[in-house]
Amino acid sequence: MIYTQHRNTVKWIEMLASILLIGFFDYMFSLSVSNWAIDPLIFYILLFALRYGLLGAFVSFTMTMLYHLFFLSVEGSDILLFLYDRTELSWIIFHFLVAMVCGIFSTSFQERYLSLRLRHEEVVEENNHLLETVEKLRLSQSTMQKKVLDSDHTLTKIYQVGLELDQTAADIVRDRLVDVLKRSFKAENLAIYHVDGSKRTLRLHVRFGEKEVLPQTLFIDPSTGIYQRMFKTNAISIRTMDETDVPLLIAPICYDGKIQEVVVIQAIDFNRLTSYEMNIMQLILDWTGTRIEKALTMEWNASREDLIEGTRIYQIEPFNKKVALQQHRAEQYDQPYSTVVLPVEQVRLSLIEMELILRQSMREIDIIGYDETNQMLHFLLPGTPQENAEGFKQRIKELFARKGGNLG
Repeated sequence: MIYTQHRNTVKWIEMLASILLIGFFDYMFSLSVSNWAIDPLIFYILLFALRYGLLGAFVSFTMTMLYHLFFLSVEGSDILLFLYDRTELSWIIFHFLVAMVCGIFSTSFQERYLSLRLRHEEVVEENNHLLETVEKLRLSQSTMQKKVLDSDHTLTKIYQVGLELDQTAADIVRDRLVDVLKRSFKAENLAIYHVDGSKRTLRLHVRFGEKEVLPQTLFIDPSTGIYQRMFKTNAISIRTMDETDVPLLIAPICYDGKIQEVVVIQAIDFNRLTSYEMNIMQLILDWTGTRIEKALTMEWNASREDLIEGTRIYQIEPFNKKVALQQHRAEQYDQPYSTVVLPVEQVRLSLIEMELILRQSMREIDIIGYDETNQMLHFLLPGTPQENAEGFKQRIKELFARKGGNLG
């Protein structure tokens, strides 16, 4: 570190006091320093030129000139002749050159030192910033490691969820999804609904929670609010502060290239609404869509032999198996279902013609079976309580009456 002095008053005092001190000793002891072979004033110039740069060089040179002129006048010399004396002129030039060279050197050295010091300070500051950043990264890494270890969604657990959803029946896939959402996301009052072709009606598939908040059928407006966001982004949508009378969270299940089903959640652990948790939920729902699609394809391939040729009407034995599956789901998930039986021995229509009429007033998830021995049509209505089955039966009769048929 070099000497620096930012107060100009101190500089003037130092230079003035030094020249006065030299003058005092010169006068008191009659030293006549100006006549010495090695002029002590050179050291005075060197000191302040090197100490303060060009400013010190100019001032110290001026001080020595005034000092020299003053002692010349005291000795009675002619000051005007001093300017024409070659010896004195060379003295002036020599002192001036010493002052300038030393001043330039000192100024250049100080500027280079200042530049290096500023660079050093910048490097130190950058290093401190890097150390702080590294420390933050270390803490973040430690926190993330702890979070991953404590998370319900480690890679192993996500893989286990994938295996759990990999079922051969679409209804079982939906049941497993409900279990995963309850267990991993602390969801309550949730249901899976089927989306009809108009996207204005949601029909219940499976429900876990209160019937009052999760009815059999939901009528929605797909052009506004939370439902618009879901259909537009094909992603999870969460209720905003200004939205009322809508679920807390809805999430799409996509297969066959579009939204086919919707998960409706009325209550969920607040800590599960983070970006990380929502990304995990979206991953699970995407996987669910592929599993349902796969299961439906497998069911269709497996059920071809169970269908009456040329129709999607099941023979009575495979139909009874599907009824048994719904009975199991009703016991496990309190999922309602109903069955309806209609005799068709008096109907003078083929099964293909009857199915074309029936499908007009049925949901996509409803199933038809036919008992060829007794000539009876059986209907399985998933998600429909038995008390609502009579309305369905009456609607079918009226439909057949309009189309020319007569049910017993």
